[in-house]
Amino acid sequence: MNKKEQMAVQPTNEFVANMLRQRNKGTEDCITTSEYARKIGMNAPDLNRFLEDQNVMQRKNGLLQLTLKYQERGLTKNRSTFKYSRMGQLKEIVYPVWTPKGVAFLNKFLNVKQ
Repeated sequence: MNKKEQMAVQPTNEFVANMLRQRNKGTEDCITTSEYARKIGMNAPDLNRFLEDQNVMQRKNGLLQLTLKYQERGLTKNRSTFKYSRMGQLKEIVYPVWTPKGVAFLNKFLNVKQ
């Protein structure tokens, strides 16, 4: 990328960075499913499938979220990232992250010794 192209995308990068800071505020102490799964010797897709099988998580409109039984307990928060589509459109991707309370819940639910 030449200097002129870098100058052209800089405002967009700053815009995206600001949006991420705003949207993800309050999730700094949370961890992703991938991070948690690695700590217990699993991978995120397997952990997500297990949690879906146990009716802890569900997919709704393509978004993985807690089932009604576990919502409103402060176990997860949503975090966002932005990616460009093949057509060059900026797309927001929202995914759950586990709060410290959620990590404690997972440890107990999965019988993980700390």
